[in-house]
Amino acid sequence: MIELLDIPFSLDAEALKQELRVRPGTGDETAFTELFEKAVEVGRPKAVYEVAYIEEKTDDGVLLQGGVRFTSRALRRNLDNVERVFAHVATCGTEVNALTVPEGDVLQGYWLWTIREKILDAAIKHLYDHLAGSYRLTGWAVMEPGSGDADVWPIEQQTELFSFLGDVESAIGVRLLPSLLMVPEMSVSGILFPTETGYASCQVCHREDCRLRKAPFDEEIYRAVCAD
Repeated sequence: MIELLDIPFSLDAEALKQELRVRPGTGDETAFTELFEKAVEVGRPKAVYEVAYIEEKTDDGVLLQGGVRFTSRALRRNLDNVERVFAHVATCGTEVNALTVPEGDVLQGYWLWTIREKILDAAIKHLYDHLAGSYRLTGWAVMEPGSGDADVWPIEQQTELFSFLGDVESAIGVRLLPSLLMVPEMSVSGILFPTETGYASCQVCHREDCRLRKAPFDEEIYRAVCAD
């Protein structure tokens, strides 16, 4: 398991204030600035990954080296012409996750949630750029357990993913709960794979009201990778 621990990041305070509608010259702006500066000071985004070769492909899944099997028809179809994948976890880090706001302050809680999300975004971008540069990937896509419709790649496969990677908690502080959610909450896990055709989990997700949606639902792609 390869660790990326010194991930640089830069947040634009003014852009964030506009996004969060923090009014200039108010007490809210003072509180936001204090919280923002604390987060930037302690933030330590991190990531880990492991290169994995596919040993076997079945109708509804793949077997990676080491005996870890993933069951997902969509994953299998996306990996039809792929022999090497990159299992990974990225996180905002335990340091910024440990920051707190006054109890009951919903507004500051939302600010902190958003700042953590931006720091996670920096970790993800750094990881993907690192993989693309180190392994000469000209195009890639990512699948994440539990992302998209529930049956695309069941969230239960988080267990296998963490098992394949090893002691993720000791490496970067990300812990997998019995509920299959991760702590820190602002963490992602998945499989990155080379492709020139493109794929996004949002394209096979029917949920219309998701604030994190990055691409519209695509019926053609859904039928290609998910349909029986």
